[in-house]
Amino acid sequence: MAPEPPRPARELRRDALWELVGTIRRSLAQRGEILPAVWVEETVESIARGTGLGWFTGPTAQPTSLALLWAREGTGYGHLHSAGAGDPVAELSALATELLHHLPATVHRLDVGATGVTPEQEVAVGRRWSELPGTTVILRHSMVRDLSMDDVPPEPAVPEGVALVTVRKVPFDELCALDWRSYRGTPDETLLSESPAGNREMLENAFAGLFGTILDDASPAARTPDGTVVGFAVTCQEAIGVGILLDVAVAPEWRRKGLGRALLLRMLRALLALGYRRAHLWVTEGNAPARALYDRLGFRPDASAAIYRWSRPAPAGAEPPQRQSER
Repeated sequence: MAPEPPRPARELRRDALWELVGTIRRSLAQRGEILPAVWVEETVESIARGTGLGWFTGPTAQPTSLALLWAREGTGYGHLHSAGAGDPVAELSALATELLHHLPATVHRLDVGATGVTPEQEVAVGRRWSELPGTTVILRHSMVRDLSMDDVPPEPAVPEGVALVTVRKVPFDELCALDWRSYRGTPDETLLSESPAGNREMLENAFAGLFGTILDDASPAARTPDGTVVGFAVTCQEAIGVGILLDVAVAPEWRRKGLGRALLLRMLRALLALGYRRAHLWVTEGNAPARALYDRLGFRPDASAAIYRWSRPAPAGAEPPQRQSER
């Protein structure tokens, strides 16, 4: 039986919307994804004012699923969440198509995540998503490494001519320029931002503490004798005793010289010295070199999450798929 058509989230009771958005934040936090502390309040208020976009299924007092949509700089970001009632696969599939149907014409790409579903249900939603024109599924893995004085990471072997300093000692403009350059041509180049301005904003938010307190000692940067920054890592506190690697960047000409390994070892040793007992990061499945490095440093996968991606097909201006009835 096909689910009822999704309805605008502004029709929801405020308390029901608040609870459901709060559940999304908790679900993301539980699998190690970080959102600003004000995210729930800002999301609920934007939907209530009509400046934010969202749709739901189920009763207004107790919705069974919710979809959220943001669009900026030609890129859309969406999220699907199931409250556990009804048919999660059918409802989230319908909501995913609803997101596509309401995309502004200026948006050329949409990335969507999901919570409140089992791994099997997430795969099933991805399978239905992939049937729509212009869609793909990107798999990302959460990886963790336990830290203890019984297993101290080795001292980093820093490449000759390179000095490690705390990332705070590097001019912010240089960090932004290197970060943008380092991701070009990699499987992760479009995951964070599609413009230098968007990339800069992400780093500004990180250094402002929106994703957690930056751990300076565990956030090293690499500089050559002339002061050029050629690599850095940014780590913050994810939870009590847990540090998360938010970003790591190595200049393309310095890859395969041991610099990335040195940065990560410095990060791990600093976390241990600060009393942290676990390090955490996310990596894209298609980024084989990064995954291999993390494996060698003792990280192990502990969770996965899919990104459902839609790209506007050529020619420019083509409309996204229309709503489809449930199969």
